[in-house]
Amino acid sequence: MTRNPRSADESTKLWHDRQLAHWDESALYEAVTEAVSNATGTAHSTVASRYDRAHAAALSRLFGEGDGEATPSTGVVKFVLSECVVSVHSSGRISASPADETPAADG
Repeated sequence: MTRNPRSADESTKLWHDRQLAHWDESALYEAVTEAVSNATGTAHSTVASRYDRAHAAALSRLFGEGDGEATPSTGVVKFVLSECVVSVHSSGRISASPADETPAADG
């Protein structure tokens, strides 16, 4: 799946207090761990040690990044990593916000 190319310096940027990365620039695992590291100020190696590569691989398959014939899903998957709420969108956008800055869901 081809997404809009961006230069390396644009792959992560601050936007409305959220770190954004686009997973077309690097492996989804690296993009998630980099975004969380930037959003929380935590060392990349610390974040990476808490995130399972199998989770990133499953998200890639869900959104049609694998070699399979499955129809890609659309939407967003949210999860918590290192006290940070991560949103991975099928469009390729990734956002990471410290959990204490994320609005509570109506419920």
